[in-house]
Amino acid sequence: MDYIRQHQSHEEDDNTKSCPMIMMLHTGNCESIVFKSIKVTTAEEFALAVLVIFVFAIAYEGLRFWREKMYNDYMNQTSSCSSKEAQLAGRRNIKQLLIHKVHLTQTALHMIQATVSYSLMLIVMTYNVWLVLAVILGATVGYFFFGWIRQRSIDVAENCCH
Repeated sequence: MDYIRQHQSHEEDDNTKSCPMIMMLHTGNCESIVFKSIKVTTAEEFALAVLVIFVFAIAYEGLRFWREKMYNDYMNQTSSCSSKEAQLAGRRNIKQLLIHKVHLTQTALHMIQATVSYSLMLIVMTYNVWLVLAVILGATVGYFFFGWIRQRSIDVAENCCH
């Protein structure tokens, strides 16, 4: 504990408070979150950071389910027997499939989802109990709000025309 007190009371240049990286679960409101420049030192800043992380985790779950819904909608649209898209899909080459609007959109959303996912992982790796809880509760609330999408998704095999 002396190490923590020593480093928390240490003042750096520009009168900014130094926040040590504590490698075990802890509480407190002095944290550098993801980047050194994102540093919270007061209770008010910390509460705002917890709220933003909570919303960030909800948005991550929303993005996951939105991507899945977009994919399922596209697959349902192209799997119907009368769809022109379905008839043309069999004749497309790899280049046409790679530059298809749906594939490009899914690729961009996947990049955003991976970035958010790794950011949330780095937030958890601060080992601050309140930040970990913000991520877990945000993901739980996000699943609660967006989970019905997965439960209502239609299996593509059920719409078989043959």
